[in-house]
This record gives sequence, structure tokens and C-alpha cells, in this order.
Amino acid sequence: MIDRCFNPACRRELRYLQDGRVVRVIRGKAEDVSVEHYWLCGACYATHDFEFPSDGSVALRDRSGGDHTDQFYLRDVLLPERRNRKRAPGDSRAPSIAPL
Repeated sequence: MIDRCFNPACRRELRYLQDGRVVRVIRGKAEDVSVEHYWLCGACYATHDFEFPSDGSVALRDRSGGDHTDQFYLRDVLLPERRNRKRAPGDSRAPSIAPL
């Protein structure tokens, strides 16, 4: 469940999806599939975007350009499984930040 902006400098609470970007990350295969959702609020999406490194993590990167609009984006991302066990409810899902 998404409850806050993915940007750790912002962490704006999600109340409704009016603008910004949501990605749905799908990991695993067949019956061992996990789905995670990440959201950038509109203000953060104006300056940042999601990055998907080859290690299967989800990171934040600076946006290079001003191609932002006040529209809402939802996109699926298929990533390789990066963990040996599934997360238990309540395990930390803190975002990582890609170096500049």
C-alpha cells in the first residue's frame, strides 16, 4: 500500500492521486510473484523520476529536463527478483537514493 511520496526528502502523505507518478513493480514468476507500488507526488515528479538499476532495486534520480506536466502517470515495471525470501508484513520498504 502506498502511503507516502517515495522521495525521502518529501514523504508527503498520499491522500488522493491527483498528480505525480505511480509505478507498479512486479517481481518473480508464476505463483511466486510479488507486487509493490511506489508514488512520487506531483512536486517531486517535476524534479525527480524513478530509476530501476540492474540489481532489481527502485531508486530516485534527478530529472534532466522540464518535461513534467500536471498529469497522473501509472506504469508497470517488471524487475528481477532480488531477494531470497518474501517480505513479512511490516518489514521496512525504505527507498534507496541513487548517487548523483
